[in-house]
Amino acid sequence: MTKGTISLPTRFRTGRSAAAVALAAALAVTALVPTAGHAATTAESLSVNLASTTGAPTGVGEGFLYGLSQDGSSPADNYLQPLGPTLMRGGGARIAGDGWIGDGYTDGSGFQARINSALAQAKRMTQSPYHAEYVLMLSDLWGADLTQTSSALYPCNNNDCSNWITFIQDVVAAVKAAGVTVTYEPYNEPNGTNFFAPGIGTQYWEMWNSAVKEIRSLDSSAKIDGPAYAGASNSAYASWLTTAKADGTLPNVFSFHLEGGGQDDPVLAAQEVQADMTADGITGVTLSANEFLPQNQENAALNAWYLDRFAQSTFATAARGEWDNCCASGDEGTILTSSGGDLIPSGQWWAYRAYADLTGQLVSTTGTSTTAVTASVDSSKARAVALIADDSGYEGPISLAISGFGSAAYLASGGVTHVEVDRIHDQSEWSSPQTVFSANETVSNGQITVPFEGAGANDAYVVYVTAPGSVTADTTTDDATTSGTDHFAYSGTWGTATGISDLYSGTAHWSTTTGSSATYTFTGSQVAIHGVKDVDQGIAGISVDGGPVTYVDDYSPSRQAQATLWSSYGLSSGTHTVTITPTGTKNSSSSNDIIALDDAVVNGTSVGTTAIDDGTTSGTDHFTYGSNWGTATGVSDLYDGTAHWNSTAASTATFTFTGTGATIYGVKDVDQGIATYSVDGGTARSVDDYAKTRVAGAGLFTVSGLSQGTHTITITVTGTKNTSSSNDIVALDYALVS
Repeated sequence: MTKGTISLPTRFRTGRSAAAVALAAALAVTALVPTAGHAATTAESLSVNLASTTGAPTGVGEGFLYGLSQDGSSPADNYLQPLGPTLMRGGGARIAGDGWIGDGYTDGSGFQARINSALAQAKRMTQSPYHAEYVLMLSDLWGADLTQTSSALYPCNNNDCSNWITFIQDVVAAVKAAGVTVTYEPYNEPNGTNFFAPGIGTQYWEMWNSAVKEIRSLDSSAKIDGPAYAGASNSAYASWLTTAKADGTLPNVFSFHLEGGGQDDPVLAAQEVQADMTADGITGVTLSANEFLPQNQENAALNAWYLDRFAQSTFATAARGEWDNCCASGDEGTILTSSGGDLIPSGQWWAYRAYADLTGQLVSTTGTSTTAVTASVDSSKARAVALIADDSGYEGPISLAISGFGSAAYLASGGVTHVEVDRIHDQSEWSSPQTVFSANETVSNGQITVPFEGAGANDAYVVYVTAPGSVTADTTTDDATTSGTDHFAYSGTWGTATGISDLYSGTAHWSTTTGSSATYTFTGSQVAIHGVKDVDQGIAGISVDGGPVTYVDDYSPSRQAQATLWSSYGLSSGTHTVTITPTGTKNSSSSNDIIALDDAVVNGTSVGTTAIDDGTTSGTDHFTYGSNWGTATGVSDLYDGTAHWNSTAASTATFTFTGTGATIYGVKDVDQGIATYSVDGGTARSVDDYAKTRVAGAGLFTVSGLSQGTHTITITVTGTKNTSSSNDIVALDYALVS
């Protein structure tokens, strides 16, 4: 909510480290390169340990200030229930009539309009299927919501609290009559003169103490929060706690706002306040950041970063602030966008939705100084989920190391797990997350490493790990294998190391010569290149089939033999060539620029896979097309030479099949658009088919781990596109069923 004269200091930040963070258990760290024009850089290195649980998720952060409409009916359940809200805060702010002040400091129509609105909201949020806490803001009911006149009186004016106590009695009576449970908040942001002109002094403490004592005399079980400070320093919090304790009016919940003032990292802010409580001998008081997210920083990345950090903090609750559409619009703090009279999810809504997928048990994670990752593992849902976000506009590559698969055996089958990385794009209208990585990954020594490119300074990512369908064994090719279907080839200057006990077959090829190259040719759709990471390793350039070069930093503070240097994603089934070149450059911490290759692993393919051409419209496995689909024939680089294509928004195609999973193949090119897909009527996910160069027969997306049976995938043309694309065409080629 607008802060008036309260200053907002520069956001606290310790400074972003350029070096990769060392991963627990010496996990492999893969480094990539950001978009063209950026210098080669080490990836932000994150880790998740599935074997180290830290407790059940509480949903802290799934809360909103003024998130509901005046009567509490909006937004609809389909936008509210999936978030699992734990806190809603309101008090009828800015409803016509101006509350208690507008009624001449008595219980009139203005006050009644506001209390009725707040109670309607509270009834919805505290009753099944919701179980949220509702914080009732008494200062809004009073009328001190930035609309009050300059002549307005504030509670306990001239040391007379009698009218304020009458007001408290009327509020508590109305709450009891409504049969709802609320948390009472006597005053919002009293340390700002626009809300409480007298400031923090004698009148404030008369107001606070009389409110707390009167509420508790009327309802001994009542829960109270405060002081709801904004922009305060830690010393102000410490002073407030000391005074409230001395006066015997400590709240049940110590609340304050994280909106750019003071220490805004939830983890550090909670630690500081709890240290103040410990110093004062205060126990049994929980913490709430009942407004968070600074003005003009409302984007998907910042939302997700705060949620990540709240999950790792000791806050009990938190609520997103309201800056743009105050105060009863029903848009959940503007994470829903009003368009043509309808509410539409934004990228920020999807950040909250992804956070709600953190179920089961939270697990230990390692982030960087600016990139946060929070993860959970849920045996009942047979999945692990990680939410990733940066708070400083990082656009580079990310490497996520996931370990502890031994404690979550249900996530793997035959030594393979399935990983999907979805990008949560920061847009005001965003139909669903965009899948940027979807592949089976080999679990080695109980761990995997997932590399993916960062894209968009304000975007977040959610990672889903599930069991794959049945797979065949992986194929490993030693670096010394220079003939056969899958083989290496070397040009320029490469040395050979033999008899190395911790390497595959005891051998490695190595080089420091710029201009030298190694190629690995294989048949399949996925490959991982393994080698050495160590204190003397350099940066390599890697490309596939002559495509763009990705840069991989092989430096590690300790030796990692058989480390995953790089792995592919999004390749079509077929023969591919990976080219690895020494760049003659290195991480500033490395003592040399050596590139050492050990082996390559081609992932196994699904057992019993069946290819279904896009033109197959009958039979057990078949496509069905709605309106406006065109057919292309005689296209030499497509399966059976055909494709179906469409650019009409809302047009659909379905693929019905019997099995446990399927991959949909199509065209990626400079003129392709964005589609969504859903499985059996489930959540729609977004797929961007744009590519800088044509990729025929490209894997657009994969679904796996389904129960054996008949399933339907629905592909919908969105009529939208990547800003780099020249058109919004969606072209389907064939499907592969497992």
